[in-house]
Amino acid sequence: MKDIQNRKIQILKYIVEEYLESGGVTGSKSLREKHSLSVSSATIRNDMASLENMGLIFQPYNSAGRLPTSRGLRVFVDYLMEHMPQIFMEAESRLAARHDAKRLDDALYLLVSRLTKITGEISFAAVPDTLTSYYLGLGTFLERTHDTLGVEAYRIVRVLEDKHNFLQLISSLDISSRVSVFIGEENIIPDFESCTMIVKEFTLEGHTGYLGLLGPVRMDYAFNISAVRQVL
Repeated sequence: MKDIQNRKIQILKYIVEEYLESGGVTGSKSLREKHSLSVSSATIRNDMASLENMGLIFQPYNSAGRLPTSRGLRVFVDYLMEHMPQIFMEAESRLAARHDAKRLDDALYLLVSRLTKITGEISFAAVPDTLTSYYLGLGTFLERTHDTLGVEAYRIVRVLEDKHNFLQLISSLDISSRVSVFIGEENIIPDFESCTMIVKEFTLEGHTGYLGLLGPVRMDYAFNISAVRQVL
């Protein structure tokens, strides 16, 4: 029974990774051939049917391929949170910016600048009790998402530009000092429902703040979660 459950988790992982990489559907035959699974295509189809019944994948049209649901992405992200290796980050980046900065806003700007440079996503830092916030990466985000998000992309800009409202919204979220991930409709901020937000609580010079990324649902979760974890 344990082997069967592990295989289903692995199949879900492959389907999500294919979606994040190409946006395409994944079928049982391609799964078996690409990943050298030691079971038949019929067994893989049965596992996919089970994953579909659990609401983790779905069939977008009349084909053998499947895509992950938002719930499937959530399971994938939760798996990463427990099993993800420490990747692509230098150890010396942890708190260097904070110790070198003489002022809170300098430290926040350095954190956001570094996170944007590493990930290419919208990065933000917010300290509600000082009414301080920074964000960078909007230009790249708009260029990448103009065709897919359209006017929704500009709604995101408006939310970020309304500093007081944004600080209030961030403060109302259930964010941990580990990492919190809000995928698609999990965002309570309506204008973020087409995006994923990865955010971490931190303490800087005695203040509680939030450092995070905002990007499309199809993003490199492993890399971006690792970046948010280690840039502080």
